[in-house]
Amino acid sequence: MATASSEFWNEKMTRLFHLYDVDKDGSITPVDFEILADKLSVIVGQGDSSKRENYASARKLLCEEIMRADANNDGKVTREEWLDFHRRLATELRNPGSHPELLEQLTRRINTTFSMLDLNRDGNIARDEWVKMCTFFGVDKNEADKSFTSIADGDKLQESKAKTLFYDYIKTDDPNHVSNCCLCFL
Repeated sequence: MATASSEFWNEKMTRLFHLYDVDKDGSITPVDFEILADKLSVIVGQGDSSKRENYASARKLLCEEIMRADANNDGKVTREEWLDFHRRLATELRNPGSHPELLEQLTRRINTTFSMLDLNRDGNIARDEWVKMCTFFGVDKNEADKSFTSIADGDKLQESKAKTLFYDYIKTDDPNHVSNCCLCFL
């Protein structure tokens, strides 16, 4: 990666880190996932017991997958651990083969993320689902709608396309790549 591109990639991975560091203590811990889950409960329909159970399982799996970046096993992921882990993921995505277990882990994380975004469980991310999640993470509603238009086919983002965008987000250091609109979902 070139220096300018590396700076962009580091910046976007750092922004992603800060989205998960909900309590803003400088590290990601399971507590951050509990806080995030409480805030997200309004969006995902926590009044429905089936949705609540599915979401709780997905949230637990997502927490486990992200906590794999905890290199020293102290129960928290620092920014440096986060960047190192995602650097290895990006390298594996660009040149598969040296760490296939990383791709398996990322695939579980992406599958879980998709299931959490597909609020109505129809196998697609609808425009309203995308906009709800984007605005939850602080993206302007009009920008969220505009980004959805750039990546979706009509009012639906198909599962395969969404997952490809998620993979691309991790590996690309191109500031103009369309996957950069996926910031808040990984």
